[in-house]
Amino acid sequence: MAARKRPEIGMISSTFIPSVPEQYINVDQDKVLKQGVAISDVYQTIQAYMGGLFVNYFNDFGRTWQVYIEAEAPYRANTQDLSQFYVRNNQGQNVPLSSLANFETDYGPEFTLRYNEYRGAQIFGSAAPGYSSQQATAALEDVFHQTMPHEMGFDYMGMSYQEQKARQGVPAWAIFALSLLFVFLILAALYEADVASSASC
Repeated sequence: MAARKRPEIGMISSTFIPSVPEQYINVDQDKVLKQGVAISDVYQTIQAYMGGLFVNYFNDFGRTWQVYIEAEAPYRANTQDLSQFYVRNNQGQNVPLSSLANFETDYGPEFTLRYNEYRGAQIFGSAAPGYSSQQATAALEDVFHQTMPHEMGFDYMGMSYQEQKARQGVPAWAIFALSLLFVFLILAALYEADVASSASC
């Protein structure tokens, strides 16, 4: 919102969506231990029925196939279906998963971007008409320093990264000076060629 107020920035958006509804499974570890159930069995059973679990490979018709197990779609569509699944305790008895765990509605990011091993939020933007990309990135950096805490940092990706690397290379005044030098040398060569052709006539 702060970046949208800057005149240098025309369009800006982000792929980061922080408030997507999600289901968090809360496993009561005290109840699990009292019932004599291994905690890993609880998580593995929930994964197998609600999400899917890889078992092994098998060969058939000259191809290798992967084997996954999961509950049928009608039996894993709702979080209330957890009461239909059971896990065995150390005495061989079946314990319903609904007595050991429950689902809670929570909010979190849809996905988390990783960049250079850090969590990140990707921002897309473009310069407003009449402003260069350098002015737009400078304005965005200024907004970042004003609004973000000191623990956060930023970096560039894609074309913006290439532009930053190009700016760190040969400065603009050196390119302009080299351009003038080459123009002078080309004109001098043309003049020498013209003088030589006139003298030979």
